[in-house]
Amino acid sequence: MALPFRAGLFNIGAEGQLLAGSVAATVIGIKFGDLPAPILLPMVLIGGMLAGSLWAGIAGVLKALVGAHEVVTTIMLNYVAQWLIRYLIIGGPLQAPGGFSASSPVGVGARLPTLLPSDNSLILFGLPASVYRVHTGIFIALLAAVVFAFLLWRTTLGYEIRAVGQSQRAARYAGVSVRRTIIVTMLIAGAFSGLAGAIQIAGVDHGLTDKYFSDTTGFDAIAVALLGLGSALGIVLASALFGALHAGGAVMQSDAGISSSLVGVLQALILFSIAANFLSAIWRLLPGTRSTPHAPPPVTPAAGLMTEAAAPPPESASPA
Repeated sequence: MALPFRAGLFNIGAEGQLLAGSVAATVIGIKFGDLPAPILLPMVLIGGMLAGSLWAGIAGVLKALVGAHEVVTTIMLNYVAQWLIRYLIIGGPLQAPGGFSASSPVGVGARLPTLLPSDNSLILFGLPASVYRVHTGIFIALLAAVVFAFLLWRTTLGYEIRAVGQSQRAARYAGVSVRRTIIVTMLIAGAFSGLAGAIQIAGVDHGLTDKYFSDTTGFDAIAVALLGLGSALGIVLASALFGALHAGGAVMQSDAGISSSLVGVLQALILFSIAANFLSAIWRLLPGTRSTPHAPPPVTPAAGLMTEAAAPPPESASPA
């Protein structure tokens, strides 16, 4: 989510791209389930990235070439991905033999190892270690955050992404291809989302289930990216917060008798607090409220994430 924000795009399709990655990872993990882990596991992860990238690339190409708004196209692609999963696992080609609303499990070589023993030899916080599902995918996620930061701040492409997000017209005059930048940005963002779906399959579920039809991870990414202000460190901290809220919601309901719906309320309040940062900017745009300041108004750190996402005009040659 954060990378398209930097380019002035509002990618609502992280959910669909995550689902596309999970489908690809499941198919590869089942069809090549006999391969050893050093071969199969990279295939599963890379396959998920490619599927998510292609899914996001559809919206990127439509945005760059015909000006179709990415909010509309990505939302529609979310629905396509959700119903595609339901077709595949309910009477479709991926439905498990004798099962319902689930696919066959991926091969053993397609599974990420857990960090804690599963033989109940270790007790943590009064519970056996097999209860905890933490796996090595967390290190892949941290590595992805490092790649994101390096790409955005240490590469020419990252500079072009930030330039397009600040002003498409200025970026075009500077020689940046806005169309190419939009497409590449969506491809990379989709690869991150597809990787998340592949990690979920390889590390936790080991196959598709009907829960993916109502999964909200991709939508939670919007709040995480906004709360993290588009920085790698901020995103890691925000994702830890939201992960703790999700993981603790069920325990809170069973142990303390407090409804887990409170988690959704807390997330909404967090988003409201983020939106409050932009109230002053919105107020200045209202008719009759604009004044001539003696000094430039301060810019909030998150202002760069809310740049305009208007469709780019046709590419033209730079002026002589």
